Amino acid sequence: MKTTSTEQLILGILSEGPEYGYRIEGIIEKRDMRKWADIGFSSIYYVLEKLEKKGLATAEPSRGREKKRYFITESGKESLREETRRQIAERRPSNTHLMTGLANSHCIGDEEWRLALEERRRQLAWDYAALQKKLPLEEEKSPSAGRLFRLSERLLRAELDFVEGELERMEGKG
Repeated sequence: MKTTSTEQLILGILSEGPEYGYRIEGIIEKRDMRKWADIGFSSIYYVLEKLEKKGLATAEPSRGREKKRYFITESGKESLREETRRQIAERRPSNTHLMTGLANSHCIGDEEWRLALEERRRQLAWDYAALQKKLPLEEEKSPSAGRLFRLSERLLRAELDFVEGELERMEGKG
């Protein structure tokens, strides 16, 4: 069954064990998933409802204002496995917003280009340092979280190297 990346993200969390919506939010925050996943806090419950309607997740009955606890179904596990295999095997470009900016960088002047690169370098350096602190902790908790953090670390390092190289190239022109 076709699912969105947000649905897959939440199914993946549920595959680790039953969770409440607010705890899913905490996991997303702790793993820095918002840096690459477009999911707001309020949309978590909407997605959980969609997953229930598709038969990919289910919630235990709740009474009154009691919070629902969600579980992945067998159908949800199979859908998640299929989509996970496909996503890992299929090559797609990442950082599409950066790539779009690079494709259109000819329309800004050298000074704007330099300032934008310096700002990106500051953000990347901060993210890289924060990620390195979290990496050992997340690797212990979940193999998939560890993989995600190791890839993120390498991608951040590669992007930081690119930005620094571009800034050096600009200095060489001057």
